[in-house]
Amino acid sequence: METRKLVFTALFAIVSLISFAQNKEAPTTAEEKRSAVLTPEYYTQFIGASFFTIATIEKEFDVVPVRILDLTFFYDFGDCFVGMEANKEGVVIQMTLRLFSDVAEEFIQKAIDYGYKYVANGKNVNVRSNTGKLLPDVYDTKVKRYRKTTKNGNVYLEISTSEKYANEYEIAIFRAQ
Repeated sequence: METRKLVFTALFAIVSLISFAQNKEAPTTAEEKRSAVLTPEYYTQFIGASFFTIATIEKEFDVVPVRILDLTFFYDFGDCFVGMEANKEGVVIQMTLRLFSDVAEEFIQKAIDYGYKYVANGKNVNVRSNTGKLLPDVYDTKVKRYRKTTKNGNVYLEISTSEKYANEYEIAIFRAQ
């Protein structure tokens, strides 16, 4: 009886440790939240969600815009600048990042590992205007498009490069309407 109790206790302890190790802690500091939102687990769920607003970003991430162009707010996240385009209700409908090649390739690989699938090549990254229409960017780019299907629609990553800006990637993340 005593041996059986000891075995069950040891088994319970091992299962508890494994379970604890697998459960990631939710980010609590503003810096952790800024880093987390740049991971596919977060931006896939957050883009276009009614709670993902400019006001929430500024409060939760402890940031203020360094520049505002119409309804696009640019923030300094420390490691990179992030553009957050909002609709008239303030909901973020698109994120844009400009990353150097080493960081961009890691960013893209994480998205692929998370389940984003390559779907197309093209020219000129599609960036939404405030009217909701898609407009080509101002310089000639080569674009790869990746898609992740979720229960709330498809989320796209458009990754563009150009000879004009060597070793630099522009990444647009948005949910299909």
